[in-house]
Amino acid sequence: MKNYVRLFLAAVLGVVVLSGANCNKTPTGPEIPLYSYLDPILNPPDTFQIAYNLSTYGDKIAHVFFQDSAVWLIEKLGAGKVTFKAVNVKAGTTFVIDSKDTLALKGGIQYAFIANNNNYTDIGNYFVQFTKLPLDYSTFEPKFK
Repeated sequence: MKNYVRLFLAAVLGVVVLSGANCNKTPTGPEIPLYSYLDPILNPPDTFQIAYNLSTYGDKIAHVFFQDSAVWLIEKLGAGKVTFKAVNVKAGTTFVIDSKDTLALKGGIQYAFIANNNNYTDIGNYFVQFTKLPLDYSTFEPKFK
């Protein structure tokens, strides 16, 4: 009987030690820059995120200025019930992004990226990720104008 108790205690101790080994791991991979929708974003890096506070009603607008024309993958990272759209401020055109989409965005143009919580107050912080794709802007169609 004593052998079973010792074996059981050794197994429990082993599980505790091995589970503790995962606690303080350093993050792997590059850290993605995070911007607030409250401040204009000028010439962002090739991958970045925008954080929106959607705990209150109404549109939350991030203004982004891209230096160069490029093709971007734009992904909503949170609840699907949030309405998210891109607006070319100069042309006044709007494009709704349901989950994720690829847009050819022109450099030197102000874009507004608008998140709206659709009157749900339980969302809190909401994130959208932008990733510059290795695609040629001049041949990519359609362009977001």
